[in-house]
Amino acid sequence: MIRAGRRNPGALLLLALPLALGGCSPANSTTPPTAPPRAAAAAPCTAAVEPGADLAARVEDQPEGAVICLGPGRFELAHAVRPKASQTLRGSDKTVLAGDVPLERWEPEGTVWAARGYLPPDYEKSGQCEDTHSKPCQVAEDLFLDGKPVRRVMTKGAVDATTFYADYAANIVYLGQDPAGRAPTLARTRTAIASNAPGVVIENLTVRGFANLAQQGAIVVEGNDWTVQNSTITANHGVGVMIAQADNAHVTGNSITANGQMGLGQYRSQGGRIDNNRIRNNNTAEFWRADWEAGGIKVTRSSSAISNNDVSNNLGVGVWVDIAGDGVAIIDNEIGGNAACGIRYEISRNGRIAGNTVTGNGLGLKRGRGTGLLTGAGITVNTSSDVTIERNTLAGNLNGIGLQARPRGNGPWGEYVLDMVRVEGNLIDLGSPATATTGYVESGALTRPPDMRRIEIQSNRYILEDINASKFNVNGGTVDFKAWQGSGYDSTGEAVPG
Repeated sequence: MIRAGRRNPGALLLLALPLALGGCSPANSTTPPTAPPRAAAAAPCTAAVEPGADLAARVEDQPEGAVICLGPGRFELAHAVRPKASQTLRGSDKTVLAGDVPLERWEPEGTVWAARGYLPPDYEKSGQCEDTHSKPCQVAEDLFLDGKPVRRVMTKGAVDATTFYADYAANIVYLGQDPAGRAPTLARTRTAIASNAPGVVIENLTVRGFANLAQQGAIVVEGNDWTVQNSTITANHGVGVMIAQADNAHVTGNSITANGQMGLGQYRSQGGRIDNNRIRNNNTAEFWRADWEAGGIKVTRSSSAISNNDVSNNLGVGVWVDIAGDGVAIIDNEIGGNAACGIRYEISRNGRIAGNTVTGNGLGLKRGRGTGLLTGAGITVNTSSDVTIERNTLAGNLNGIGLQARPRGNGPWGEYVLDMVRVEGNLIDLGSPATATTGYVESGALTRPPDMRRIEIQSNRYILEDINASKFNVNGGTVDFKAWQGSGYDSTGEAVPG
């Protein structure tokens, strides 16, 4: 049923409703990303700014093209910095742009401590949480003790020694432990850096503690030809870096970790380059892991090259191309231990997924949990066309490689269909978990079922604990390797015990 085919390289994110239907979690990835090429000598500083200054005002005072060097220490931002065209914001190894404010006025109230007057007025909230009842992920003002986040609860009565509650109506923060000597801070400022000016360079900064809402970035790239490099973006509530309607962005050599929703998003942007980053441990706020934009990277209505990154241990999809991605290449990445799929290419086209190591993904789902190919896999292609999957190594994922055909409606180029997919030369270890399979599956009433002559699965190597196990999914059932080949799948592949 799956025989011949062609393909083309290729794709996508945000502001998207949960159109996904697939999942794929924790195994530790320890291999660092490949070091970026040695940069040219840095341009000399034309202005210097030290902590305590109004950074946004100082940047506004500088001309286009200025190289603004920030001294070591903590810059507490009350509002976003908005660079002009071709400006560079360059930090030292210890420059921190902070969106959190110290909480200095505490009073004991029974078994809890209370700080009054620090919260903003209540606001409209968005985002889909794992907890669909109290929806704690939607609230952005996070509390830190000694720089570490404290878990939020949604009622005062639920506060214990490990949690806090923010009462917006009364403007009171309640904490279940004595904050004395613990440097308590509260995320307050929404955005660190945002501008639609072209040619901006952000480098050697730590950006942390911002109260950015769901689907919003602590750093928002809105101008063409930006570079964000060699920086640490961490402990922000929403997305670490958001590329939004800005072409030719280059995000390289960064550590993007422990953000509340996701590491990096790309929306309606062409020619992006995302390489040599560590994107790990994101979705600390527990947005919905399985099917909302939470986890590592998500690309929507865009094109980009995503290469040589470590995308690991995120509570969601590792790398997700979703909704009209067109021309996304996902190459030579380490993608491991993500709660949902390692790679998901969904209702998009012209994708290339090559040379990735994809391990231990899909095992950390909560709501929407399952074991079948429709739940997810190390690599999932969902109702997409012109996609090549080649030379990847997969092991220990919820499933191996899953090709899904679903009724998904129309996009910019017509109906979304599973078509012209090539799966070739991959190493697929199906030894664990015991329920893992690989193959093809349909769901729903398809108006245009796949032409199996245009889907090619060839020359893959499968590692099986039991060489006779039914590990191969032929739409609606599983078969052993011999029957898989007899059905027209992977006539040049091999199955080996392991």
